Amino acid sequence: MRILFCVNWEVETLSEENSTKFPPDYRNPGKPYWFFKHLKGDLVVDVIDCRGPGRVDRLERKLTHVLITQGLQAYCRQRNYDLVVSHGAQSGMVLSLLRRLLGNNVPPHVLFDIGCVAGGRSASWIVSTTRYALRPLSMTMCHSSHQLEFYRQYFPEVAESAYFVPLGVDTEEFRPRECIVEDQIICVGYAKRDWNLLVSAYADLKTPTKLILLGIPASMQIHCPGVECVARVDIERMREFISRSRFVVLPLPQRNDCLGQQTFLQAMALGKCVLTSDIPAVRDYVSHDVNGFLYTAGNEKDLQRQLERLLKSPDLTTEMGHRAREHVEVCFSEITMAQRIRGLFEAAVGRSVSRST
Repeated sequence: MRILFCVNWEVETLSEENSTKFPPDYRNPGKPYWFFKHLKGDLVVDVIDCRGPGRVDRLERKLTHVLITQGLQAYCRQRNYDLVVSHGAQSGMVLSLLRRLLGNNVPPHVLFDIGCVAGGRSASWIVSTTRYALRPLSMTMCHSSHQLEFYRQYFPEVAESAYFVPLGVDTEEFRPRECIVEDQIICVGYAKRDWNLLVSAYADLKTPTKLILLGIPASMQIHCPGVECVARVDIERMREFISRSRFVVLPLPQRNDCLGQQTFLQAMALGKCVLTSDIPAVRDYVSHDVNGFLYTAGNEKDLQRQLERLLKSPDLTTEMGHRAREHVEVCFSEITMAQRIRGLFEAAVGRSVSRST
């Protein structure tokens, strides 16, 4: 099977493995890309990343929120493949629209919908425009089961061939480390984190435990006793920061898309207790008091209560970290995700072949 894989981020070509980079961000010529490394057989995957000539993609994102040049490239190259896959609606929207306007629906086109189509927004003009553009899609996959209901309500054509595929992490790359755990807790992320809520809840506790905000942009840094703001680091340093922390807290805002999943699953795989918001993106993965802890999104008092409980219960956070690791190994490994995805890819190609015969 030949796959054209379109992603809405930059992919660097490197001559060897690089432990400081997140696997989706680079590829080695002659070696399988990202999660495809777990799949055997005659699978060829070519990648088109977000970059356009002269970095026109930056202008495209700013003005239209979609990758026009990438969509045109994919449309021109698609006939050489058995399947085209777009990771994110930014990457998939233009290609799908071109296929509809020009009446060309071969090969099948699959969308990984990370952003819940248009960020989960349901304004009538957004829905009608997006429905028109996405009608030719062969299949949609999402990492949050909540999105299936959203599709049924606003995008019934998408819902007919939409599947929930739980996200998975590489449990070998992310595994518990032997290291000294310092008196600190950590929030990881460079966007879409409610840092102000977290710092406010933390400050009122007047605890000696340090709070690290890893990845917070310089323009949003917060000055508060006990809080340390650290710029974005490479993946190896991130693993080190998490491993040396007592537990991880992710103040995620209330949204409909797949927010924060990679971060909390990586922390869980590292054997760390996670405290995060009770939002749709989280509920398929974290159960309160079972393999992690949840608080009501946007509720400072609830977040403060949970923080205080965990800060006073080191044995509880250690035990929950063990449970989190076991949970990810059993249910959310990258290998399991890759196998599920391949099955759906084969189904999409099989349907296309049966329709053409």
